Amino acid sequence: MYWPETRRAKRTLFGGLALRQTAVYLMFLILSTNLVSGQLPKITPRTTKPAEAAAFTPSESADSQAEPGTWTSFLGNHRNGISDETDLNLDWNVHKPAVLWRVPLGGGYSSMVIAEGRLWTMATHLTNDFVVCFDARTGKKLWTTEAAPTYIDHQKQARGPRSTPTYHEGKLYCLLPAGDLLCLNAKSGEVLWKVNIFQISGAPRQEEQTLYYWGMSASPLIEGDLVILQPGGNNNNSVIAVNKDTGKLVWGVGNDPPGYGSPIVVDTLDQRQIIVPTGSSILSLNPEEGSLLWRIVWGNKYNCNCATPVWNDESLFISSAYGTGCMRFALFRQNEEIRPISQWKSLSLQNQFATSIIKDGYIYGPHGDLAAASYRCLDMQRGKIQWQTRRVGKCTQIAAEGHLICLTEQGALILAEANPTEYREKGNLTGLLSFKAWAHPALANRRLYLRDEKRLICLDLQEK
Repeated sequence: MYWPETRRAKRTLFGGLALRQTAVYLMFLILSTNLVSGQLPKITPRTTKPAEAAAFTPSESADSQAEPGTWTSFLGNHRNGISDETDLNLDWNVHKPAVLWRVPLGGGYSSMVIAEGRLWTMATHLTNDFVVCFDARTGKKLWTTEAAPTYIDHQKQARGPRSTPTYHEGKLYCLLPAGDLLCLNAKSGEVLWKVNIFQISGAPRQEEQTLYYWGMSASPLIEGDLVILQPGGNNNNSVIAVNKDTGKLVWGVGNDPPGYGSPIVVDTLDQRQIIVPTGSSILSLNPEEGSLLWRIVWGNKYNCNCATPVWNDESLFISSAYGTGCMRFALFRQNEEIRPISQWKSLSLQNQFATSIIKDGYIYGPHGDLAAASYRCLDMQRGKIQWQTRRVGKCTQIAAEGHLICLTEQGALILAEANPTEYREKGNLTGLLSFKAWAHPALANRRLYLRDEKRLICLDLQEK
């Protein structure tokens, strides 16, 4: 929406103030908030050659093209964790979902994507990381493609891939922890092209910068003819775009270290925007040329922003752990520029590695990092806690048909209503997984897919 161009907007937002008073109030908001881009270092886009700039072709968003029964990207077709599936079994206390198949799988935190009756993920085995394809219905392994040497971070927290592949028009885009980016034929596993995003961008490898770094984790975003990635760098190479058909660098922008959350796309104020959580900020970029639209400072001493931003009702919600907290902010135009304005900021919800779900004006997600974690519901309008429980704790999650499907890091699967008045559990399944489960669930064709560091399982969620 535009501020404050109409009488209706003035009446709604400022209770009948005159236009001059409205302008004064807006200027007060801009000058008083820490989101003013003029207070932050200017980020200049990389100069692109005409042929490279022409590589961007605006198109419908990937989620608008997704077919029913698919889960084509990290956090699903809409990259917000919410499934469009219907006719699901959503009372596990009455009808416990059956395990349809269970297969061994190596280490890693990659989630799953599903299309064309197939499932793809990434895992480590011995000394290499692989892209793996299964028949989504039977669990039969169809192919494996060697992608890169096995990655392990300085602190030896975990081995193997972190990000999730992205499926787009018969191709699979896979980012490995050390920056290797592969484009594969999704049906056969053939490598169509491969580049290293550190080499093509000139960004330094983070292992050389700090001990507090855990590998490339942001999942690739397809936007038009571009693949959006985040190597992290201080010379207009923090965020880059490569051509999805060739892997050739198109543009680079920004001077921030990398984050771990994944980029998303929003369409608002007559402007398509790529929203990127870096290690120290949230960036908004014009996808056509890679120019900066706005930037806010956001992060912690570890540069560990892991949750993906969530777009909802003309505002963005962001959350990070380690004392950072969460914030909701709106976007508006001032002259020709888009500006972010904070609506509230709170320490009440701190997502460590999972992304919150927003449903019907309420926010649901895990809170906590190194100490005991809880699961909370916040009011979207004010950021106030509606309820909290220790029944769930640290988890990943998705949502479907007004319900939350939470996978704890211990491997328990919990079903609860997305209910703002109270925590109402509809099922708690234990023993499905037993090794650290940090990958988000995936849901397609009424089948729920889960993994830990040892195995991949498929559950039947068909309504009984």
